[in-house]
Amino acid sequence: MSVASSEALTEFLQEQVGDYLRSVIYYDDDGGDILYVREDVADQYTDDDIDEVVRDVRLEAVEKPHQEDLYSHGPLNYTVRSFEDAVEMHFLHDETTGTAVALDREIFASHNTFIWQFLDAIDN
Repeated sequence: MSVASSEALTEFLQEQVGDYLRSVIYYDDDGGDILYVREDVADQYTDDDIDEVVRDVRLEAVEKPHQEDLYSHGPLNYTVRSFEDAVEMHFLHDETTGTAVALDREIFASHNTFIWQFLDAIDN
């Protein structure tokens, strides 16, 4: 996936989830590019914080071959991390490139009723 594909993904997400989209970051060998960040989310992070986020997802991408060897499930396409206020999805294109997407938690759950049912079960 290229930066152009990630930009197309960003446009798709903006159309589908609107203001629930928090951020989209694309990274490759040359570094990271913020393709989208909602204003209130941008206010929560310094440039150094963003560099750390990019570093974190890049380190996860390096582990892609190891994860694929460890589990007999085929290629690792993405990971999902659920926080109280947001869901982070990391699409690992290969060992050096990927796209990290953050959504408000409620929109992720409402678009995936299976996950919503899990969250309800865990909360009860």
